Amino acid sequence: MEPGPAGKRTALIWISRDKHLVPEMQELCSSAGYEIIEEIGQGKREADPRYYLGPGKIEEVGELDVDNIVTVADLTPSQLFNISHKTSKKVSDRTRVILDLFQNRANSPEARMQVEIADLRYQLPVLREYIHQGKLSERPGFMAGGEYKIDYYFDMIKKRISQLKGKVEGERKRRGRKRALRRRRGAHLVSIAGYTNAGKSTLLNQIIETNREDKLTDVGGRMFTTISTTTRKMKGSRGCLVSDTVGFIRDLPPWLLEGFMSTLEEIFEADIVLLVLDASEDQELLKRKLKDSLSILLKGGTEGEIIIVPNKIDSMDNDIDELRELILDSVPDGFEGRIGPIVPISALEGLGIQDIIEIVNSTLPPLVEIEFEIPYENNIESLIIDLRQHVNDITEEFRDGEIHIKCSMEDRWAGHFKKKVESRGGEARILDP
Repeated sequence: MEPGPAGKRTALIWISRDKHLVPEMQELCSSAGYEIIEEIGQGKREADPRYYLGPGKIEEVGELDVDNIVTVADLTPSQLFNISHKTSKKVSDRTRVILDLFQNRANSPEARMQVEIADLRYQLPVLREYIHQGKLSERPGFMAGGEYKIDYYFDMIKKRISQLKGKVEGERKRRGRKRALRRRRGAHLVSIAGYTNAGKSTLLNQIIETNREDKLTDVGGRMFTTISTTTRKMKGSRGCLVSDTVGFIRDLPPWLLEGFMSTLEEIFEADIVLLVLDASEDQELLKRKLKDSLSILLKGGTEGEIIIVPNKIDSMDNDIDELRELILDSVPDGFEGRIGPIVPISALEGLGIQDIIEIVNSTLPPLVEIEFEIPYENNIESLIIDLRQHVNDITEEFRDGEIHIKCSMEDRWAGHFKKKVESRGGEARILDP
């Protein structure tokens, strides 16, 4: 492992009950820049209420030459305080490491505000504990000096959270207006969802319409590469816009998941959801992540069709047909008729990408052929521009003072433009299929 940033030399600790969480925590720490140089486990089924590990084991950890102690599970505020006090080292639990990772990845104003809200909400119960411990030990100015300046900081945190929530709500409404405008212009919204590090950003780069490097999303096999929402035009599609946003992760605290709900609305409001799974993972892990992801989609009120996309098939051991059967058997109740085709891919190798584009197109409403004859007059340009934004293909011919147009469009728009053209003295004919 490459050395982490200065001050990130870390001891990772766990009890036997939480040992299954170690691989995920190792990956989280690596992505967040922690350098794990010691790993300490203890054979306990239940966490010590004061120190997580037993008191003796915590003393042993305190003697290690590290800057940080990280636990694979979340700690109570009193455990955080007690371990820090006992070892004189910085202590981070699972949620704290995730927040550090979010702070590193947030690259838009809204993402930074959401991460700051989550970080401040994490701090509140910890500060309550520090205030409590400071008063119990009759040490005015505990952690700061003066007469409980931490109380003042506590009040400032609550005010800051309130301010940030107002700004995030403003961003949520702005995005909602933007989605509505896109729909009025005929766009269909496709969102990529799934667990972090399943390959969502790699898939986005494969299906967007661009030759510019600066329009591609950063990928690198790291967790939470994407925190902000990225929206691009989907290549080969009928006016689809595809979005990638923050990935899911197991057992996030409800308050942390709630903080990113405004960003996840891009998924919940989509016409089609591409739910990406890591097909190279252990079968039980894949089944659990599928159920967790569908649960989040259900909780968010997702109404669009869900297309399940097992990724990394170039690295899996299972047969494709067995994989499909495993996924179908793992879909929980509540999704009857909601799951579309299962499309195995390798986003890295480009396998199955065309299949996704074709299936997305086949999921969209059918097209009708229509002909327009529109007298050429003043202000006709705005109608033609509007028409071009809602067609799949179009041919135009100018003759005898009229514009003759033949095109295909969705039925919902055919009736709309038929009325507009006829109101200008033109003719519109919907052709038989």
